[in-house]
Order: sequence, then structure tokens, then C-alpha cells
Amino acid sequence: MDPVESSLAAGAVATVAFAAALFAAGELLGGGGLFVFATLSALCELGGPQYCAPDSATSVALTLAAFALLFAVAWPLFFAAVTWGLPGQSGIAHGVAFAVVLWTGYAVTAAYGIGFGGETLAGDAPLLAATFVAYVVYGVVLGGGYDFLAHHRTLDV
Repeated sequence: MDPVESSLAAGAVATVAFAAALFAAGELLGGGGLFVFATLSALCELGGPQYCAPDSATSVALTLAAFALLFAVAWPLFFAAVTWGLPGQSGIAHGVAFAVVLWTGYAVTAAYGIGFGGETLAGDAPLLAATFVAYVVYGVVLGGGYDFLAHHRTLDV
């Protein structure tokens, strides 16, 4: 497959893995599975509290659409463009490095008062830890899947 097709296919699979990790995190944190999706959505920051609470069909649909477009299309295409500049020798290492950069952006928004669960950074620590794990899962699947499908590098584990 060419890099674009490989990144989109790997991104679709990585998004499913990421969604599963986020649903699990949401259940473990007691906010319900969709709570974590709402915290990742730009709609939450832009639209206000009504988009942060997944209680209407419209907000759930818009949140999931934004999530899918970002994680299944935009980030995988960006990953395909920058993968060669990321540290590591394998796609998995590149994917983890990419995911850590993405998560850092998420964590910075939480640190600057766009907290989603608690009033302070310490209150958001469980959510940040859970999302870090979910992002690493996303990176492993995205990087490994991209390499496997594109046949660019040997898949080192």
C-alpha cells in the first residue's frame, strides 16, 4: 500500500483500539465511557458545558464525528508525513513518540485550566494517566499498522 492508504487503514484500526482504551478508562474513572470522549473533543472546549456532558444525541454524534475525523484521518495522515523524523528504528517506536507528543498537547490544555474532571491538575491526574495509556495504545497500533501495511521498515517489536 502507499503511505496515504497505509496511514488511513492503520489509523482506522488505531482509532478503534484508542476508543476501546478510552471507554475502559471512562468506566474505571466512574464517568461513563463517553465522558472521556467528550473530554477529547474540541466541541467541549468551544461549545461549553453542554457539549462536555454526553446527554443528548446531537452532542454524542458531533463528539464521535469529531473524534473519528481527528484520530482516524487527520493524525494518521500527519503521522505518515513525519514518521521518518521521529526517534526510534521501528514503526512502533515512531508511533509511541508521536502519541506522546499528541498526549502532551492534551495534557497542556488540562494544565492551563481546561480541566475536565477536577478543579486542579492533581484532580485531573487519574484522567491524564488513563489518557496517556490510551494514547500509547493508539501510537503502538498506528505505527505498527502503518509499517506492516506500507512495508517501509521491518516491524521490530
